[in-house]
Parts: sequence; structure tokens; C-alpha cells
Amino acid sequence: FQVDLLTTADISDRFSFARPGAILSRQAAEVDSYRLAHLLLARAYKDGARIYDRTPMTCYDTSAGEAVVQTEVGWKVRGKHLVFATGYESVEDLPKKIVTLKSSFALVSEPLEHFDGWWERALLWETARPYFYMRTTSDGRALIGGGDDPFRSPLRRDALIPKKSKLLAEIFAGLFPNIPMEVAYTWAGTFGETKDGLAYIGSIPKLPRCYFALGFGGNGITYSVVAAEMIRDAICGRENTDTRLFRFDR
Repeated sequence: FQVDLLTTADISDRFSFARPGAILSRQAAEVDSYRLAHLLLARAYKDGARIYDRTPMTCYDTSAGEAVVQTEVGWKVRGKHLVFATGYESVEDLPKKIVTLKSSFALVSEPLEHFDGWWERALLWETARPYFYMRTTSDGRALIGGGDDPFRSPLRRDALIPKKSKLLAEIFAGLFPNIPMEVAYTWAGTFGETKDGLAYIGSIPKLPRCYFALGFGGNGITYSVVAAEMIRDAICGRENTDTRLFRFDR
């Protein structure tokens, strides 16, 4: 990646705040994950995939030389292989703990009148713990997130939304005192972190014909591409040099 190291003076010249240093990347992207998911599903459907949403799997069996999935309404789906791409819910099928769950919080503002002190509306991410990130949207809003806590339950996580939203808004005000910001929507979610920050992709001996695409660590979109290529190669019997990086026994 092409990056520049910014000094305190560089940051102060660009933004309405100062920090000891920063890394400025010239390569980055923003994506509407909801629209991206639907476009990918539409493309997969066009290419022959069959999609059944709101169809929970109740059990599966891979012991008889094929993969058989039982659905909630009684149907059975048969195939040669089974791929799990269901995030942290997949860990119930794994023999060891590989992920720690975190609750994360976010808000989006009403459209802002200006971005005084926000240089080029750059995507910002502060590496403090808990971390803090911000970006703008195509309709001129600020999207702010962070304030992670250990996950305990959905109810306890959601009960913290008002407190965490207030904290995020205060951080924003401290960074951009000249930008009046009114909160429009707030929400929370759960994600998984691994000890080394890497995804887990591949198979385990206990579950033949099963492959897992677990893009933990907040980089799921990137890891999904890696996982698709790795699992494709594994099913086709081709070597993939990325396998050693994401294997379950690392």
C-alpha cells in the first residue's frame, strides 16, 4: 500500500485536531455492504445459484459420503460439500474456542451542513482501545463507530446503546468542534476477534466435506474473497498458498 507518515504538524494543518502521528493511505474504498450483498446474490442467482433466505438449518450429516442438510420445515438439501459462512454462529460446530465476541456500537448523523476541519472527508480510524472510526456517507452524513465491549448477551449489548452513542457523539464533538452534529440513528452489533487478527478458513478432520469461511476481526469483506478462492481450490483439489495462513491448527 502506498502510505505517508504524517507528523503532528501535518495533522494539525489538515484537521481541527492534533495527534502524535498518523498513517495516510492513498488506497482505500467505501462500500454499502447491504447493497453489495444483494448485488452478489443477484449475480449468483443469474449464474445458476439457488437462494433460500429465512430457511434455518436444523442439522446436517456428512458421514455417508455426501453432505445432507435438514431444514426447519423438513426439506433435505444434498450436495458433495457444505460451506459454513455464518460468522461467529459457526463456532458451535468447532472443537476449540477460536474467537472472542465483542459488542460494537455505531451512529449516523443527520446530513451535515459542512465538514469544517475534516480534510477531504477522509476515512478516519484511531487505534486506541477501544478504537474509534469515522467516515462520511454519500448523502453528507457522518457515520461513527467503536466503543467495543466484551459481548455478554444481545439484551445487555442493546441496553448500552444510549450510553455508547453519547460517548461517540462526545468524541466527535471533541475532534470537530466546528461541525454541529445531530444524531439520526444508533445501533449495535456483535463481531468476533481472533488472537492473531486473522480469519479461519478451511476444514477440520472432525467434519469431512465441510469448509468454514470465518472472516473474523472486522475484515470480513476482504477475507470473503480469500475464502472463496481457498475453498474453491480445496474442493477442486488445487494447491493454494494461503491455506497455511488461515488453517485451524495454526
